[in-house]
Amino acid sequence: MSDSITFLGTSDGLPSPDRHHASLVLRLGGKTTLLDCGEPCSHTLKRLGVDFNSLDEIIVTHSHCDHIGGLPMLLQSLWLEQRTRPLPVYLPAGVIEPLRHWLRACYLFEEQFGFEIQWQPLTAFPTTHLNHTHAEFAGKHPEVKFEAFSVRFGNRLGYSGDIGDPSDLAPLFPLDLLVCELAHFHPQKLADFLKDKPVKRLALTHLSRQARARLPEVKALFPNATFVNDGDTIEF
Repeated sequence: MSDSITFLGTSDGLPSPDRHHASLVLRLGGKTTLLDCGEPCSHTLKRLGVDFNSLDEIIVTHSHCDHIGGLPMLLQSLWLEQRTRPLPVYLPAGVIEPLRHWLRACYLFEEQFGFEIQWQPLTAFPTTHLNHTHAEFAGKHPEVKFEAFSVRFGNRLGYSGDIGDPSDLAPLFPLDLLVCELAHFHPQKLADFLKDKPVKRLALTHLSRQARARLPEVKALFPNATFVNDGDTIEF
């Protein structure tokens, strides 16, 4: 079977009547990975008929709510659907303990789940997505680590997560498929950056409202790209 990625949510983080928040299911080499957990990912997984026991791992690229907000409900769903397999969850190291406190505040106690959550610090490619937030708030909140990452699965797939600038993508190449957000910089910057990069296919997600408002103009910058919507699947 072909490797594939299914887009559960493609919103830019703003509330949307037709897009859910960032979440993707990657099936690669017989392994199923959930990339980011924007809400309502548990609902969408259920609607698509995904066996909750089939998820091999979860990767959260950073802890903005549109990327992690669906995780408590997903863990509750896995428990109520009687998952039994251990579940590795990779996320920025500084988020692990605050998240576990959050789960307990939601009355989600790990010892009741019936499966082991294996919390793992995410080791991937740092991005500059949170640099401005760090500059504004680090002095007031020194306990926060302000970590955001892109991830790569060999040469098969790269996922931007959220980035501050297209140059954050440089360590990911070469790639068969790049899944890149388009919300936090001008689309022309990404088009210029990718001109000479070794990537066979490009899928654009997480489009800002501004980009969607002038979609024909943006599509003209990326004539060979796939602009994805919720529910789309790309085989590669």
